[in-house]
Amino acid sequence: MKEEGYQKTLGTVVSRTCPVCGHHEIGFTTEDGQFHPLKPGTLIQVLERPEIVPPSVPPRQVQEDLEVADRPGYRVWLPEPLRCERELRLKYGVMVRERPLTAEMSGSVYQIAYLEKLRNLIEKEEDIPIPISLDRFFTAPHLASGNAAEIAEAMWRELDEVKRPVWLMKAWLEKQDEETFAELIAPKTREALSDEPAGDQELEKELEALRFEEFLELL
Repeated sequence: MKEEGYQKTLGTVVSRTCPVCGHHEIGFTTEDGQFHPLKPGTLIQVLERPEIVPPSVPPRQVQEDLEVADRPGYRVWLPEPLRCERELRLKYGVMVRERPLTAEMSGSVYQIAYLEKLRNLIEKEEDIPIPISLDRFFTAPHLASGNAAEIAEAMWRELDEVKRPVWLMKAWLEKQDEETFAELIAPKTREALSDEPAGDQELEKELEALRFEEFLELL
């Protein structure tokens, strides 16, 4: 299909949290990794893949294999000095997508990973209703409206306590001096930190076991 005045671009429709304002947006990612938001007037081309299921393989197994194959790669990220204290690991540790990660972490990439961490914590919470937790810590049960992504966005928009870890991490990433590090770990001090930093595998297990209310206590 060819339209006069349009440039043909092949991409995959995705959703993401905007690194600037934190809101949810829909767009498409091109083969070179560039994200383009969908706007009125954008011409798109829909390509459907034919579903090929070998008769010898159960359909459910095929679906599970496809989900694993389509799942983006992640790796754990946390500055080395913070790995010496469990509370700091749980508060600041995030899982970042492999593909958009550049040689150095940036504030915007960290914010996206932090919001995704918050969304995952909300999504997997089964024992305590989210409104009860938000009322207990922030007297804000009204923020627990919608799905996990919408609740995370509302918390980010309304609660400074939720944004503060990102503010502090952005300041440290920009300067990486003793003053910003002291603010990052306060009220702890560098001298009080343990001498045994956790490795990636241990940190990933800790983040997987982290629960929503435990995270809120750290804020």
